[in-house]
Amino acid sequence: MKVGLDRKKIVETAANMADEKGVSNITLKLLANELGVKSPSLYKHFSGGLDELNKELMLYGWCSLENEITRVAVGKAKDDAIFAICHTYRSFVSKHKGLFEAMQWYNMYQSKEHLQATQGTVSVLFQVLEAYGLTEEQKVHIVRMLRGFLQGFTAIESHGGYGNPTSLDDTFDFAIKTILNGISDLQRGAK
Repeated sequence: MKVGLDRKKIVETAANMADEKGVSNITLKLLANELGVKSPSLYKHFSGGLDELNKELMLYGWCSLENEITRVAVGKAKDDAIFAICHTYRSFVSKHKGLFEAMQWYNMYQSKEHLQATQGTVSVLFQVLEAYGLTEEQKVHIVRMLRGFLQGFTAIESHGGYGNPTSLDDTFDFAIKTILNGISDLQRGAK
């Protein structure tokens, strides 16, 4: 076994390969070649084979996204924080299309680990929404809406699904502003 080869190194290499070649094109043989080892060496770290590796890629992706979102949200409040989070999410997907693909298709109720995978990102959004004085139910609706918007927009964008020549940057900002206007309307209605 190659010295210094561990699960973290294997997952990071697989994530880079996913971004370069697409997650569906990763095989243990290709990954082993990239790492300079034989395929059986990977089974020492991932006895569940490619399925186990894909699960780890999903967890690694959500953890990486959470770290980036948390970093940009610190020191910002309300609308500024939401804009920063949304743009960071979009940038992450643009840089990590293959990893993002791995992050999308999982059963969050499969295990505690899977359930916790997205909770970090979601908890950052809930923390930002605290400043708006919304009800818990309103915050749940807004987090779901933001998550649906971000995952949907970036998935379509990363697959080249927007054909209209109108600026995608303008559309993205328009959508965020529309969501923020909705939050503002909720706040006015609460008074």
